[in-house]
Amino acid sequence: MRNPNDKKYASFRERWDWVITFMVLEDKFVHEVLMLMSKSCDNSIGTMGVSVEGTRIELVYCEKFVESLSDAELRFVITHEIYHLILHHCTVRLPLDKKDRKLYNVAADLAINCLIPQSSSRTMPIDDKGKPIGVLPSQYGFADKLSMEQYVQLLRQKQDKDGEDGDNGKGEGFDNHDGWEESEVIKEIVRSAVSRISKDERVWGSMPGDLKAVILAAQETYVSWERYLKHHLGNMVSASYERTMKRPDRRFGYPYAGKKRGYSDRKLVAIDRSGSTSADLPQFLAEVNKLAELQPVDMVVFDDGIRDGPFPFDRRHSSFEFKGGGGTNFKQVFDLASERRYQSLIVLTDGCAGAIEYPTGVKDVLWVLVGGGDPPVTWGDRVRIIPKGQPQVKQD
Repeated sequence: MRNPNDKKYASFRERWDWVITFMVLEDKFVHEVLMLMSKSCDNSIGTMGVSVEGTRIELVYCEKFVESLSDAELRFVITHEIYHLILHHCTVRLPLDKKDRKLYNVAADLAINCLIPQSSSRTMPIDDKGKPIGVLPSQYGFADKLSMEQYVQLLRQKQDKDGEDGDNGKGEGFDNHDGWEESEVIKEIVRSAVSRISKDERVWGSMPGDLKAVILAAQETYVSWERYLKHHLGNMVSASYERTMKRPDRRFGYPYAGKKRGYSDRKLVAIDRSGSTSADLPQFLAEVNKLAELQPVDMVVFDDGIRDGPFPFDRRHSSFEFKGGGGTNFKQVFDLASERRYQSLIVLTDGCAGAIEYPTGVKDVLWVLVGGGDPPVTWGDRVRIIPKGQPQVKQD
């Protein structure tokens, strides 16, 4: 609700720019994040919200809604939107069911509103009757400063017990979540930005220490080995060059052959069938299936020597029967990778074998490890398969 004591402005744009600029004094951290975002007016949304798409992060607002707020309320709403972004609410996979979507929206707002320090210069919006528009955990009997996921569970329990649905009249909410979209790219952009910003202690200002801890903790991510493997395989898609007489060399011209770029490098996936990888084989093959949709993959099965292959991996296969079961020796597999000039080698193994030299000509080696073992070498990237239900890989 507009406060008659607010500063007078010549235009909407002047007020908008002043309020955002004032955030440097009120909350430098929020201002720094705000500067990462583009801002645009969209009167169809009715309120304000964060929209993410591709690598673009946008703060979208309805001009009429902004005009209805006092300066202190507007600063609260802007802070609210920034916290949705830095706590990664805007980039999670939301349920398709409208009823569940409403529950998630309420849970996200509960997680945010209790974090924002209120003062005379930043306060939650109120309606014409003086009632807060936003929702707070205390209205539901919940503790403050829990995560959105925790509030989702608490709301579900309350819904099952009391039959309550959504906000149940406790608050209407004041922002728009329709622009949210699952995006690992935006998550990483935000994490990188927070990491950079947080290196300057001055940016935190008078922010309470527990709030700073919440923000920094949200930037730590626990990821599944499957996601880590996908990320690594994406980096392994590399270009190769071949000589061709169809174009001249760029430096010397004819009769010297030029180069053309190709992307048909085959990956070699090696399955260690010494006995310890059996339980994790279906999970691993499911990920190889997805890789085979993108580029050619050859597979070889080995223990103390090569037992089968290499053969083209057909992504239509759902299961394989492999021979083998003896000890483990990597030499024949790595010699094969060198002889056939595979760009990348992915090895599923428990790591229990003798040391081996890095394969000549191979660009990338990835060890996919099962059990508690490690490869007998220090080179190559590695990811460990963690059974479902156990803690996953932590990345900072």
